Amino acid sequence: MGLEKGIGEERRWFYPISGFVMGTAITVTGLWTMFYPHIQIHFGLDTTASIVLAATFSGIGSMIVGPPIAGVILDKYGPKINFIIAAISLITGHIFIMKMLLLTQWSVAMRLWYLGSFFVGLGCGFFGGTSPATIGKWFPDKVGTAMGFTVAGTSAGTIVYSPLVASYIKNHGFNGNIFLFFSVISAIFLIGIGLPFWKTPSSNWNPIFSKNTSDINTNITNNFSKDYTLKEAIFDKRFWILYICFTCASFSYMFFTQNVSLIIMEGLSSTMSKEDILSSVVPTFLSVSAISTLAGTFIWGIISDKLGGPWKTLWVVYLLPAILMGAFYLNYHSKILIFLIGAVFYFCGGGEPVIHYAIVPHVFGRKHLGKVMSVLNAFSVGVGVSVGPYVGAYIKDVTGGYYWALIIAIIVRLCGTCCAILGMRFDKIKRLD
Repeated sequence: MGLEKGIGEERRWFYPISGFVMGTAITVTGLWTMFYPHIQIHFGLDTTASIVLAATFSGIGSMIVGPPIAGVILDKYGPKINFIIAAISLITGHIFIMKMLLLTQWSVAMRLWYLGSFFVGLGCGFFGGTSPATIGKWFPDKVGTAMGFTVAGTSAGTIVYSPLVASYIKNHGFNGNIFLFFSVISAIFLIGIGLPFWKTPSSNWNPIFSKNTSDINTNITNNFSKDYTLKEAIFDKRFWILYICFTCASFSYMFFTQNVSLIIMEGLSSTMSKEDILSSVVPTFLSVSAISTLAGTFIWGIISDKLGGPWKTLWVVYLLPAILMGAFYLNYHSKILIFLIGAVFYFCGGGEPVIHYAIVPHVFGRKHLGKVMSVLNAFSVGVGVSVGPYVGAYIKDVTGGYYWALIIAIIVRLCGTCCAILGMRFDKIKRLD
């Protein structure tokens, strides 16, 4: 297979650029919230929790199961094997969902919905456990900028697919051809780009020792962390502070974003029909939010590098979305304010995964990055991604609205903000020792 073959150090910017392209092509889980109302209509359901539960299965695959396995494989064999597994998982998941839409009884169909969502998430998890960690190995010097460019691909996918899917559903109905298309695209990009061209640098490679050093500031060596093993990282206080930060942030963010189409329907239902909301407002909102997220991932990565590291940015990208979530709910009866506040919210939220991916190599080094990053993300972000969407929908079904669900999401996010500030102080003390 040629596991060591791929693009070398002279063209290392190929990795964030191609990572952006692959992320755009394969990361479609951001569209799942668009499908919930259509599934509700397709099967004649009144409740939402059983549909949104798919996000839990997707989160288990994308954050808890996929990344830790991908991290071990990446550190030992490089990224190619992971891309093959990702392609197979994505194809399998989309096929299950195609079969689900051929059924009429939700009690039977929901098993395929959950299984398909899990495998789609698993495929994204193998990609997500490979791409950022590989970028982290190639870019210890400009990790915020490079990581921001790479992670932006997940937002770009929603920009591209949201209007296309909405137009297709409007003209042809909600059917399995959508997921057939996703499966084909996933295979083409993962096998066509990732498999032949991606590799990891040697463990002792460093950009300041490469031939192309004209754009490298040699002072960055002061910012390089020692290489922690997974065991050493786990016994470091900063690991557990980041664990709490990531869990709180991802829980509240997914709480909101995976329920946002239903929140919008709740807010606008008194002035608009369900059909108009689904055909115009929700797809447009998802496109606007994806564009804002895309801008956020670029800009927050650059801001992080300019400010001197991800610790100084982490608490900011936690606090601002907490405030904006409350503002969104207070104004969700206005279509204009939904778009305006939502755009700012997603812009700020776009910095969250970038800073998450950037802060791990900043704190724990690069040599064992695949294991450390994937384990930390799996059992923090993974928990939030898996639990957040379902908890939000369940509270809504019990209380009849999203008020208390969003109150809880805001409180949890503020707890993460406090931990991020605490972690910044601990990190400063640790580096002075």
